[in-house]
Formats: sequence, C-alpha cells, structure tokens
Amino acid sequence: MHELMHNLVEKRGSKLDRMKELDLAFGMPSRDYRKIHVAGTNGKGSVSTKIASALTALGYKTGLYTSPHINTFHERVQIDGKMISVEEASFFLRKILEISKDATFFEVLTMLAFLYFQTKNVDFAVIETGLGGTLDPTNIINPELSVITSISFDHMNLLGSTLDEIAENKAGIIKPNTGVVLGYRAALDPVLKKAVLERSPIYILPPEADWIEENTNIAKKAVSLLFPSAQNLDFSILPPCRFEILERDGLPIIFDIAHNEDGLKKLFSKLEKTYPGRKIFTIFGMSQDKCIDFAIPFLKNRAAEIFPFDVENPRIMRRADLANLLDSTWDDLDNFIKLADAKNGIVLITGSAYIMQAAKEAIFKPLLLGGSALSFH
Repeated sequence: MHELMHNLVEKRGSKLDRMKELDLAFGMPSRDYRKIHVAGTNGKGSVSTKIASALTALGYKTGLYTSPHINTFHERVQIDGKMISVEEASFFLRKILEISKDATFFEVLTMLAFLYFQTKNVDFAVIETGLGGTLDPTNIINPELSVITSISFDHMNLLGSTLDEIAENKAGIIKPNTGVVLGYRAALDPVLKKAVLERSPIYILPPEADWIEENTNIAKKAVSLLFPSAQNLDFSILPPCRFEILERDGLPIIFDIAHNEDGLKKLFSKLEKTYPGRKIFTIFGMSQDKCIDFAIPFLKNRAAEIFPFDVENPRIMRRADLANLLDSTWDDLDNFIKLADAKNGIVLITGSAYIMQAAKEAIFKPLLLGGSALSFH
C-alpha cells in the first residue's frame, strides 16, 4: 500500500480525457448513483460533509469524497461517515493501477471513490472537487445538483490571476439544466453567465457574518432542493480541523486549515469574536505553493507570537525558511504553549492540512506519556 501511494504522490496535473478513459475502462462507475458536485475556494469540504450527513440521516446510503486528508488518505472516501478500510482501498488501488500507469494521485483516488461507491451500492455520492472545476478529475460526472460555495484568491498559478478567471474555472462544474446553489461570494458574473448559458436554475444564498452559518445555509438549501419536505435535519457536523476546538489543561487550542487570504481573515475575525481580548499564539505551517506572500505579513500583524512548524512532506515549506520570513526564534513548542497559557491567550494551529495531525501529536501526546512536549530545531 505505501509503495503504491509513494509512486503516485509526485504526479500532479490532470487531463480530463484521461479520467474519462479510466472511467470507461471500468464500465463508467461514476454514473451508477445520484450525485451532488461541490466546488469553491473555501467551504466546499464543510458543505460536502454537511450535505452527506443530512442525506444519511434521511435514510440514504451516501458516499462522500473530499480532500485533502488530515491523517490518512482513507479519510477522503467515506460512506455514511465511515472511511474506506485499508484492505478495500488496497484492492481498488491495485485494480486501477493495472489499467493506468499515467494517472495522477488525485485521479486514482477519484476513480477509487467512484468504484467503491458503485460496489457498495450507494444511493447518493457527494463529490468535492480537488482544484477549480473545469479540468478537475471529478468533473466527468453529471450531478443532480451543483454547488459553488465561495470564490476568492487561491491557486492563482493554476486557476488564473483574477477573480473572474478563477470563477470561470469553477463554473465549469455547472451542467445543462441542472440546478446550481451559490454562496453569495460565488455569484460572480462568469458563474451566472455559465448558468444562464446552460439553462441551469440559480439559487443564491444571502451573506452571513459567520462563515460556519454561511456553509450550513448552503448545505440546507442544497438538501431542500432535492427533498423539499425534509425537516429537522442536523447540519452542525464539521470536518476535522475546521474551527476544531480542543483544550490542554483548560487552554483553548484551535485547529483550522485556513491558508488563503479570505480564509485567514475570516478565521482571525471569528477567533477575536469568540475569545475577545485574548492574544492569539499561532503555530503555522504552509505549503510552498500557497499564498505565503499574504500569510506572512498578515500573521505578523495579527498573531501575538508565531511558532513555525513543518513536517516531512516535500510540499511543506521548511521550518527554517518560515522562521526567517516570520522573524521567529521559537524552537520549543512546550514553552510556546506555556507562554500562551500564562498570558491568558489561545493557541491556533493553521495553514496546511498536512501539519495538523503532527501538531496534535506534538501538543497532546507528550501529556499522555507523562513527558514534555517536543522541541523543534
């Protein structure tokens, strides 16, 4: 299993015709269940999770395909809240790699999800895009409903340098005569024009001060369009590390994968409202291809102290490089957290999804073992 995944990790990029050929080779499993397609710069993981949970509560066997993962890629493929097993994932991976040697990591996982959902006879699958919309590997599906949560700056090197260019790319998931639910920040001209061109009914949600409430309302609208009579459904579920609050000896520790301008601004605004007057001690790690030019000055301005954090992942910026950019001399995580506690602050872990599990272990595991937290050098 590890060898299979290692061989895929470095492959990036996508060609939609390659994904269509792969789907065709397996008898088009992507067509064997009802689907909802979700795109957006921020919020798409939360909205997908909320929709899937509601469909499960309505009695439908529901697949969920999301990204990125926090701890293991198996998290990306779930049915009714339970992720695919190691054995099942290995079985499907081998089948896929026997057919295609050129598929990217994301294409293989997308096909794995399609095959798994077909094999398990799901009623619905909620499919989250990986990047953009038009050429995303998930965009071979024909959903009953499309959802675009928000549009802001991210992945500009791939999606475009203007909001209109990014919007045009994400609008690629809109299909003919298929309803599209839009968060108010997704209702940009290229999206609206695409929907009109495809004769797709448009449903635009009003703005909300709180982004969690905003995502909840988007999910509620999507489910209500499919099941108008559904009532009293619980949409409170959130994926891991989306404003996830834990405590260490009473000290609030918040995990959130915000990494772009819109996400970081909203995160800090919510923290300042939730914990008024308390300083934010930030543990930060970032992928090298993200909005580092915005994140560094923003954090230096808004965070009380910053601890640079990295993991053994080629996409993650090295700790020493981050420390130089942040003007941070912190190398002892335990002392960093103790200072936050002494100052009646809070601790935020943010940036890349790929640092979250390691950060949790660094902060909490030493307490369970009776030792001290890790130092970083």
